Amino acid sequence: MSKIIAYTRVSTDSQDLKNQKLEILQYADKHQFQINEWSEIKVSSRKTTKERLIDQLLENLETGDTLIVSELSRLGRSVS
Repeated sequence: MSKIIAYTRVSTDSQDLKNQKLEILQYADKHQFQINEWSEIKVSSRKTTKERLIDQLLENLETGDTLIVSELSRLGRSVS
């Protein structure tokens, strides 16, 4: 069964995930779907994808799953 996963990330402990969560929840409500899992990370985008848990997240995604972020920069600043 496919699932919807929300990914939120902040770079420092002084930043807050609330705004990202709110945007994702509002989007989900507007499009009438429910988030099945949340991945909440507090680590700089300059860290590796392994340290940002992106590698683990991508490994756990299955065909048909949906990954939602409030903005692409939360996944990383580099296309590579």
